[in-house]
Amino acid sequence: MKKPAGRGTQEMCATSAEVIAAIESLSAEEFHRLKKFAGFRIRGLGRAAMGRDYSALLSEAVVSTLQGSEGGLEGRKWAKNRVRFINHLLGAMRSISSHWKEAFERRGTEAEQLDWMQTTEDEDGNVLRPSENLADARVDPFRSCAAKEVLDALDNHFAADEDALLVIDAKKDGMTVPEMVAGLGLTEKKVNAAMQRIRYFVEGLL
Repeated sequence: MKKPAGRGTQEMCATSAEVIAAIESLSAEEFHRLKKFAGFRIRGLGRAAMGRDYSALLSEAVVSTLQGSEGGLEGRKWAKNRVRFINHLLGAMRSISSHWKEAFERRGTEAEQLDWMQTTEDEDGNVLRPSENLADARVDPFRSCAAKEVLDALDNHFAADEDALLVIDAKKDGMTVPEMVAGLGLTEKKVNAAMQRIRYFVEGLL
């Protein structure tokens, strides 16, 4: 098995000033990708999102990183010498959203907020229910056919591969290649290359 990058070397964790500088230096394209990725994760949570939106997930990743930069045990550490900042945030959002889902499943249905507690109206007076926007896992072949162990292996293997991470989550949402090109800010060549890397890795697991 290939040894993970950085094993046996001391990781240099970013300071608060370095994290703030990294946040301020995010390009418009990078920020767009982060928002898209957060949206994918929130939709994948379904009811486990508990009313949270993409901004809540992205904010949690940033706040946790700032906490981690303070040197204590709280928060998430950014290994600045090994991982790009955008990839660190992508990984943090994956971890945080997975934790939200696990916590929801442990609490069971008692933790679910009923529609009547979250129902709102738009400007035209139409009733908006959160459940109407939830993704149906039954129509998601990628999620229904892939074992959890394989998805976890994909997450770990492609932790530093930004394009692959975006494509993996897009596939979970049932997106086609044209939809990925339009929604992820990736070229068709990059999408196909990422899918090929993913396919080769999965074939090696089976």
